Amino acid sequence: MIRISILCLCICVMCFLFVMNGAVMAGGSEALIVDHKCTSLDQIPQSLIEKAKEKFKIAYGHTSHGSQLVSGMTVLADKDSLYAFNSTGAGGALELHDYAMPGDLGHNGDTRWADETRDYLNQAENKDINMIIWSWCGGVSDNTEEGIKIYLETMSALEKEFPDVTFVYMTGHLDGTGEEGNLHARNEQIRQYCRANGKVLFDFADIESYDPDNNYFLDKYADDGCFYDSDGDGRPDFANWADEWCNANPGQCSTVRCAHSRSLNCDQKGRAVWWMLANLAAKSNEDSGGGENGIRRGDVNGDGNLSIVDALLVARAAVGLGQGGVDNEMADVNCDQVVSIVDALLIARRCVGLETFGWCQD
Repeated sequence: MIRISILCLCICVMCFLFVMNGAVMAGGSEALIVDHKCTSLDQIPQSLIEKAKEKFKIAYGHTSHGSQLVSGMTVLADKDSLYAFNSTGAGGALELHDYAMPGDLGHNGDTRWADETRDYLNQAENKDINMIIWSWCGGVSDNTEEGIKIYLETMSALEKEFPDVTFVYMTGHLDGTGEEGNLHARNEQIRQYCRANGKVLFDFADIESYDPDNNYFLDKYADDGCFYDSDGDGRPDFANWADEWCNANPGQCSTVRCAHSRSLNCDQKGRAVWWMLANLAAKSNEDSGGGENGIRRGDVNGDGNLSIVDALLVARAAVGLGQGGVDNEMADVNCDQVVSIVDALLIARRCVGLETFGWCQD
């Protein structure tokens, strides 16, 4: 009876994860949404940072607002060589080609950035580039539904042309127009598309909508400088959430020059970049299998997909309700030599796109 109760609890937790998270995609493709919840590196093991540096060779196209990511990454690199990056990957650093392509994502329906991307990737010296990131400047604020649709379809077309390259989608920076503004509507359009189609999204706007204590400022008309409406008149004023948080948390904010904004905004985005890279590295490790002939760890029923069914089979085996053909090596996803409810929950989290940093690194 106790074992059945434990199994029922496990099933309830997995069903909750399945229903509440929007990352379950048709065909098993999962979105990776990098937002304000992804700005801490405390739970990311060094091994995943190292793996990300080994795996990814990045080309980044942007103008001033996009430099915030690199400014934040520089803060980390100056503190700890683990987060080193340069344009060659020398010394075990991440290979990042900053300003690799001119311009940014432009404005309504402008796709010159796509031509720049093709030209760049088709050059022989860039054959090892396997990640492309483009940033907006102010081009989402004045965009239209059709213009954003063109952006999304063009990104998708590039993914098909260059299947070995990860393309990172992005939202546009805040502009003080709040939840009812065109910017938010267009950013939501980008988010919905990325969730529905299993894309990688760096949610620039969401990251600058929250302070590190999870206080929300988009409904207070926050802008890209971290100013917000403190008197209820519907316009950002002299109140600044970043200044307030840094003053309340001395020593926690850098002094890096952050284009159009405050240093805390860059700090958050720099950490989010490494969170994204570590998470993609973890997914790459899982997808590569960890077993002979590319057998995928966690795929205990051997159907080639990681699903809630696998999690339920592992849960049953963990509470002694029968192995049901479960392969212990494939079921032990955290490599602690025991098939347990922890393994079942890790599989369930992986299925719905939540981070699984406890997953075995083969």
